[in-house]
Amino acid sequence: MCRSVGGFELSERLEVALVRELELAHLLGVAPAAVPHAAPYQWANACHDLFEAGRIDVLEYSARHLHGIYPELTYLSTLVALFDGIPRHLPPPLGFSDDPAAEIQIVRRADCGNVLLCFCDANGTLGLPVNLIHQWFGRLPTSLVYIKDFRDLGGGGGYPTLGPDRASAIAAFRRIASDLDGRRIYTLGVSLGGYAALYYGLQLPAEAVLSFGGATDYTPDFVNSLGPASKEYLNLCQRAPDYTKNMRDAYVAAPHRPRVLMVYSAGEPRDRRQAERISGLSNVELVAVDYAQHNVLDPLIREGKLLPLLRRLLSSRA
Repeated sequence: MCRSVGGFELSERLEVALVRELELAHLLGVAPAAVPHAAPYQWANACHDLFEAGRIDVLEYSARHLHGIYPELTYLSTLVALFDGIPRHLPPPLGFSDDPAAEIQIVRRADCGNVLLCFCDANGTLGLPVNLIHQWFGRLPTSLVYIKDFRDLGGGGGYPTLGPDRASAIAAFRRIASDLDGRRIYTLGVSLGGYAALYYGLQLPAEAVLSFGGATDYTPDFVNSLGPASKEYLNLCQRAPDYTKNMRDAYVAAPHRPRVLMVYSAGEPRDRRQAERISGLSNVELVAVDYAQHNVLDPLIREGKLLPLLRRLLSSRA
Protein backbone atom coordinates (compact mmCIF):
# COMPACT_ATOMS: atom_id res chain seq x y z
CA MET A 1 0.00 0.00 0.00
CA CYS A 2 1.76 3.15 -1.19
CA ARG A 3 0.65 5.88 1.15
CA SER A 4 2.55 8.34 3.27
CA VAL A 5 2.77 7.64 6.97
CA GLY A 6 0.67 10.72 7.60
CA GLY A 7 -1.91 9.59 5.04
CA PHE A 8 -2.08 6.14 6.64
CA GLU A 9 -2.64 7.63 10.06
CA LEU A 10 -5.35 9.90 8.65
CA SER A 11 -7.04 6.90 7.01
CA GLU A 12 -6.94 4.97 10.28
CA ARG A 13 -8.45 7.88 12.20
CA LEU A 14 -11.16 8.27 9.58
CA GLU A 15 -12.08 4.59 9.77
CA VAL A 16 -12.33 4.82 13.56
CA ALA A 17 -14.73 7.72 13.04
CA LEU A 18 -16.70 5.63 10.55
CA VAL A 19 -17.06 2.81 13.07
CA ARG A 20 -18.42 5.30 15.58
CA GLU A 21 -20.86 6.64 12.98
CA LEU A 22 -22.08 3.10 12.26
CA GLU A 23 -22.53 2.44 15.98
CA LEU A 24 -24.51 5.68 16.38
CA ALA A 25 -26.70 4.93 13.35
CA HIS A 26 -27.50 1.49 14.77
CA LEU A 27 -28.30 2.96 18.17
CA LEU A 28 -30.67 5.56 16.69
CA GLY A 29 -32.12 3.28 14.04
CA VAL A 30 -31.21 5.62 11.18
CA ALA A 31 -29.07 5.38 8.04
CA PRO A 32 -25.38 6.16 8.57
CA ALA A 33 -24.68 9.83 7.92
CA ALA A 34 -22.44 10.89 5.06
CA VAL A 35 -18.87 11.52 6.19
CA PRO A 36 -16.72 13.92 4.11
CA HIS A 37 -13.75 12.34 2.31
CA ALA A 38 -14.83 8.78 3.23
CA ALA A 39 -14.20 6.42 0.31
CA PRO A 40 -16.39 3.33 -0.19
CA TYR A 41 -13.53 0.99 0.74
CA GLN A 42 -13.12 2.82 4.05
CA TRP A 43 -16.75 2.13 4.93
CA ALA A 44 -16.05 -1.51 4.09
CA ASN A 45 -12.95 -1.43 6.31
CA ALA A 46 -15.06 -0.03 9.15
CA CYS A 47 -17.44 -2.94 8.69
CA HIS A 48 -14.50 -5.34 8.81
CA ASP A 49 -13.41 -3.81 12.12
CA LEU A 50 -16.89 -4.56 13.46
CA PHE A 51 -16.68 -8.06 11.98
CA GLU A 52 -13.39 -8.86 13.71
CA ALA A 53 -14.66 -7.39 16.98
CA GLY A 54 -17.74 -9.64 16.85
CA ARG A 55 -20.14 -6.66 16.87
CA ILE A 56 -22.72 -8.66 14.95
CA ASP A 57 -25.80 -6.55 15.64
CA VAL A 58 -24.12 -3.32 14.54
CA LEU A 59 -22.44 -5.09 11.62
CA GLU A 60 -25.63 -6.49 10.12
CA TYR A 61 -27.43 -3.16 10.39
CA SER A 62 -24.48 -1.35 8.82
CA ALA A 63 -23.75 -3.85 6.06
CA ARG A 64 -27.33 -3.84 4.82
CA HIS A 65 -27.48 -0.04 4.69
CA LEU A 66 -24.08 0.35 3.04
CA HIS A 67 -24.68 -2.46 0.54
CA GLY A 68 -27.61 -0.47 -0.81
CA ILE A 69 -25.30 2.53 -1.32
CA TYR A 70 -22.25 0.64 -2.59
CA PRO A 71 -23.60 -2.52 -4.28
CA GLU A 72 -20.34 -2.90 -6.20
CA LEU A 73 -18.31 -3.69 -3.03
CA THR A 74 -17.81 -7.46 -2.91
CA TYR A 75 -17.05 -7.46 0.82
CA LEU A 76 -20.41 -5.88 1.69
CA SER A 77 -22.17 -8.34 -0.63
CA THR A 78 -20.45 -11.19 1.19
CA LEU A 79 -21.53 -9.90 4.59
CA VAL A 80 -25.14 -9.54 3.46
CA ALA A 81 -25.08 -13.09 2.04
CA LEU A 82 -23.82 -14.42 5.38
CA PHE A 83 -26.56 -12.65 7.29
CA ASP A 84 -29.15 -13.85 4.78
CA GLY A 85 -27.99 -17.40 5.51
CA ILE A 86 -28.74 -17.27 9.25
CA PRO A 87 -31.47 -19.86 10.00
CA ARG A 88 -33.97 -17.40 11.46
CA HIS A 89 -36.82 -19.86 10.93
CA LEU A 90 -35.52 -21.66 14.02
CA PRO A 91 -35.92 -20.41 17.60
CA PRO A 92 -33.38 -17.72 18.61
CA PRO A 93 -29.90 -18.88 19.63
CA LEU A 94 -28.91 -19.40 23.24
CA GLY A 95 -27.77 -16.20 24.91
CA PHE A 96 -24.03 -15.73 24.44
CA SER A 97 -21.45 -13.00 23.89
CA ASP A 98 -17.91 -14.04 23.04
CA ASP A 99 -15.13 -13.00 25.40
CA PRO A 100 -12.05 -12.76 23.16
CA ALA A 101 -9.76 -13.37 26.16
CA ALA A 102 -11.55 -16.52 27.39
CA GLU A 103 -9.98 -19.87 26.58
CA ILE A 104 -13.05 -21.93 27.51
CA GLN A 105 -16.65 -20.68 27.29
CA ILE A 106 -19.64 -22.84 28.20
CA VAL A 107 -23.18 -22.30 26.95
CA ARG A 108 -25.74 -24.57 28.61
CA ARG A 109 -28.92 -25.78 26.96
CA ALA A 110 -31.30 -27.04 29.63
CA ASP A 111 -32.78 -30.53 29.41
CA CYS A 112 -30.49 -31.62 26.60
CA GLY A 113 -28.21 -34.64 26.59
CA ASN A 114 -25.87 -33.37 23.83
CA VAL A 115 -22.63 -31.45 24.32
CA LEU A 116 -20.74 -30.02 21.34
CA LEU A 117 -17.07 -29.12 21.86
CA CYS A 118 -16.11 -26.44 19.31
CA PHE A 119 -12.35 -26.15 18.70
CA CYS A 120 -11.38 -22.77 17.25
CA ASP A 121 -8.70 -22.11 14.65
CA ALA A 122 -5.42 -20.31 15.28
CA ASN A 123 -7.16 -16.94 15.18
CA GLY A 124 -9.66 -17.83 17.90
CA THR A 125 -12.54 -18.03 15.42
CA LEU A 126 -14.59 -20.84 13.91
CA GLY A 127 -14.15 -19.80 10.32
CA LEU A 128 -16.22 -16.76 11.30
CA PRO A 129 -16.14 -14.74 14.54
CA VAL A 130 -17.62 -16.82 17.33
CA ASN A 131 -20.46 -14.34 17.87
CA LEU A 132 -21.50 -14.79 14.24
CA ILE A 133 -21.17 -18.57 13.97
CA HIS A 134 -23.16 -18.80 17.21
CA GLN A 135 -26.15 -17.69 15.15
CA TRP A 136 -26.06 -21.25 13.78
CA PHE A 137 -24.52 -23.24 16.63
CA GLY A 138 -26.66 -21.59 19.31
CA ARG A 139 -29.83 -22.85 17.64
CA LEU A 140 -28.76 -26.51 17.71
CA PRO A 141 -30.20 -28.99 20.25
CA THR A 142 -26.99 -29.10 22.25
CA SER A 143 -24.99 -27.37 24.95
CA LEU A 144 -21.85 -25.73 23.59
CA VAL A 145 -18.25 -25.39 24.70
CA TYR A 146 -16.18 -22.87 22.73
CA ILE A 147 -12.45 -23.66 22.99
CA LYS A 148 -9.49 -21.47 22.01
CA ASP A 149 -5.78 -22.21 22.20
CA PHE A 150 -3.96 -18.89 22.43
CA ARG A 151 -0.61 -20.65 22.01
CA ASP A 152 -1.56 -21.77 18.47
CA LEU A 153 -0.98 -25.42 19.36
CA GLY A 154 -4.45 -26.67 18.44
CA GLY A 155 -4.79 -28.34 21.83
CA GLY A 156 -1.40 -30.04 21.50
CA GLY A 157 -0.37 -28.93 24.99
CA GLY A 158 -3.84 -29.14 26.47
CA TYR A 159 -5.46 -25.89 27.61
CA PRO A 160 -3.95 -24.02 30.59
CA THR A 161 -7.40 -23.18 31.95
CA LEU A 162 -8.08 -26.92 32.25
CA GLY A 163 -4.70 -28.15 33.49
CA PRO A 164 -1.07 -28.62 32.46
CA ASP A 165 -1.43 -31.16 29.64
CA ARG A 166 -3.73 -33.02 27.25
CA ALA A 167 -4.66 -35.64 29.81
CA SER A 168 -5.93 -32.88 32.09
CA ALA A 169 -7.92 -31.38 29.21
CA ILE A 170 -9.55 -34.73 28.39
CA ALA A 171 -10.55 -35.25 32.02
CA ALA A 172 -11.86 -31.67 32.21
CA PHE A 173 -13.93 -32.04 29.04
CA ARG A 174 -15.53 -35.15 30.51
CA ARG A 175 -16.33 -33.27 33.73
CA ILE A 176 -17.79 -30.35 31.78
CA ALA A 177 -19.99 -32.71 29.78
CA SER A 178 -21.14 -34.39 32.99
CA ASP A 179 -21.92 -31.03 34.60
CA LEU A 180 -24.01 -30.17 31.53
CA ASP A 181 -25.87 -33.50 31.85
CA GLY A 182 -24.34 -34.45 28.54
CA ARG A 183 -24.77 -38.12 27.75
CA ARG A 184 -23.44 -37.67 24.22
CA ILE A 185 -20.32 -35.67 23.31
CA TYR A 186 -19.64 -34.36 19.80
CA THR A 187 -16.61 -32.45 18.58
CA LEU A 188 -16.25 -29.86 15.82
CA GLY A 189 -13.24 -27.91 14.63
CA VAL A 190 -12.14 -25.47 11.96
CA SER A 191 -8.67 -25.45 10.38
CA LEU A 192 -6.15 -26.10 13.18
CA GLY A 193 -9.11 -26.84 15.42
CA GLY A 194 -10.18 -29.61 13.03
CA TYR A 195 -7.18 -31.70 14.04
CA ALA A 196 -8.01 -31.08 17.71
CA ALA A 197 -11.60 -32.20 17.07
CA LEU A 198 -10.30 -35.49 15.63
CA TYR A 199 -7.81 -36.02 18.45
CA TYR A 200 -10.04 -35.16 21.40
CA GLY A 201 -13.04 -36.78 19.73
CA LEU A 202 -11.15 -40.06 19.70
CA GLN A 203 -9.84 -39.72 23.26
CA LEU A 204 -13.10 -38.77 25.03
CA PRO A 205 -14.61 -40.61 23.05
CA ALA A 206 -17.16 -38.58 21.09
CA GLU A 207 -20.13 -39.87 19.17
CA ALA A 208 -19.07 -38.00 16.02
CA VAL A 209 -16.59 -35.42 14.71
CA LEU A 210 -17.08 -32.65 12.15
CA SER A 211 -13.96 -31.02 10.69
CA PHE A 212 -13.97 -27.98 8.40
CA GLY A 213 -10.67 -27.80 6.51
CA GLY A 214 -8.77 -29.53 9.29
CA ALA A 215 -5.59 -31.58 9.01
CA THR A 216 -5.55 -35.33 9.55
CA ASP A 217 -1.82 -36.02 9.37
CA TYR A 218 0.81 -33.85 11.08
CA THR A 219 3.70 -36.28 10.72
CA PRO A 220 6.76 -34.39 9.41
CA ASP A 221 7.23 -36.44 6.24
CA PHE A 222 3.65 -35.91 5.10
CA VAL A 223 3.57 -32.22 5.99
CA ASN A 224 6.84 -31.67 4.10
CA SER A 225 5.28 -33.34 1.06
CA LEU A 226 2.61 -30.61 1.00
CA GLY A 227 5.09 -27.79 0.47
CA PRO A 228 6.32 -25.07 2.85
CA ALA A 229 5.04 -25.80 6.35
CA SER A 230 2.75 -23.27 8.01
CA LYS A 231 3.82 -21.27 11.03
CA GLU A 232 1.19 -23.03 13.13
CA TYR A 233 2.55 -26.46 12.19
CA LEU A 234 6.15 -25.51 12.94
CA ASN A 235 5.06 -24.17 16.32
CA LEU A 236 3.15 -27.37 16.99
CA CYS A 237 5.97 -29.65 15.89
CA GLN A 238 8.48 -27.85 18.12
CA ARG A 239 6.37 -27.53 21.26
CA ALA A 240 4.19 -30.67 21.11
CA PRO A 241 6.01 -33.22 18.89
CA ASP A 242 4.13 -36.18 20.39
CA TYR A 243 0.87 -34.62 19.13
CA THR A 244 1.90 -34.59 15.46
CA LYS A 245 0.39 -37.93 14.45
CA ASN A 246 -1.32 -39.55 11.50
CA MET A 247 -4.89 -39.64 12.79
CA ARG A 248 -5.81 -42.38 10.33
CA ASP A 249 -3.47 -44.75 12.16
CA ALA A 250 -4.92 -43.68 15.51
CA TYR A 251 -8.49 -44.25 14.31
CA VAL A 252 -7.67 -47.66 12.79
CA ALA A 253 -6.16 -48.80 16.10
CA ALA A 254 -8.94 -47.45 18.32
CA PRO A 255 -11.54 -49.87 19.72
CA HIS A 256 -14.17 -47.11 19.72
CA ARG A 257 -14.16 -44.75 16.74
CA PRO A 258 -16.41 -41.70 16.35
CA ARG A 259 -18.11 -41.17 13.03
CA VAL A 260 -16.23 -38.47 11.10
CA LEU A 261 -17.40 -35.88 8.58
CA MET A 262 -14.37 -34.32 6.85
CA VAL A 263 -15.45 -31.18 4.99
CA TYR A 264 -12.78 -29.69 2.74
CA SER A 265 -12.26 -27.36 -0.18
CA ALA A 266 -11.85 -29.45 -3.33
CA GLY A 267 -9.89 -26.66 -5.01
CA GLU A 268 -7.33 -26.26 -2.20
CA PRO A 269 -4.65 -28.95 -2.80
CA ARG A 270 -3.30 -29.12 0.77
CA ASP A 271 -6.77 -29.46 2.27
CA ARG A 272 -7.78 -32.06 -0.29
CA ARG A 273 -4.71 -34.22 0.40
CA GLN A 274 -5.20 -33.92 4.16
CA ALA A 275 -8.81 -35.07 3.85
CA GLU A 276 -7.94 -37.92 1.49
CA ARG A 277 -5.32 -39.09 3.97
CA ILE A 278 -8.05 -40.43 6.27
CA SER A 279 -10.41 -41.69 3.55
CA GLY A 280 -11.40 -45.31 3.14
CA LEU A 281 -12.36 -45.96 6.77
CA SER A 282 -15.90 -47.20 7.29
CA ASN A 283 -16.68 -44.48 9.83
CA VAL A 284 -15.25 -41.58 7.77
CA GLU A 285 -17.10 -39.58 5.11
CA LEU A 286 -15.39 -36.95 2.99
CA VAL A 287 -17.50 -33.96 1.97
CA ALA A 288 -15.93 -31.97 -0.88
CA VAL A 289 -16.93 -28.34 -1.33
CA ASP A 290 -16.55 -26.80 -4.78
CA TYR A 291 -14.32 -23.97 -3.61
CA ALA A 292 -10.68 -22.91 -4.02
CA GLN A 293 -9.97 -21.32 -0.64
CA HIS A 294 -9.19 -22.81 2.75
CA ASN A 295 -12.17 -21.46 4.70
CA VAL A 296 -15.22 -23.41 3.50
CA LEU A 297 -17.76 -21.76 5.82
CA ASP A 298 -18.62 -19.01 3.31
CA PRO A 299 -19.80 -21.30 0.46
CA LEU A 300 -21.54 -23.65 2.89
CA ILE A 301 -23.59 -20.78 4.29
CA ARG A 302 -24.31 -19.27 0.86
CA GLU A 303 -25.54 -22.63 -0.43
CA GLY A 304 -27.59 -23.43 2.68
CA LYS A 305 -25.45 -26.48 3.50
CA LEU A 306 -24.03 -25.59 6.91
CA LEU A 307 -27.13 -26.32 8.98
CA PRO A 308 -27.72 -29.76 7.36
CA LEU A 309 -24.10 -30.71 8.15
CA LEU A 310 -24.50 -29.65 11.77
CA ARG A 311 -27.70 -31.67 12.02
CA ARG A 312 -25.97 -34.69 10.52
CA LEU A 313 -23.23 -34.37 13.11
CA LEU A 314 -25.68 -34.43 16.00
CA SER A 315 -27.67 -37.29 14.50
CA SER A 316 -24.54 -39.46 14.17
CA ARG A 317 -23.67 -42.20 16.61
CA ALA A 318 -20.38 -43.96 16.94
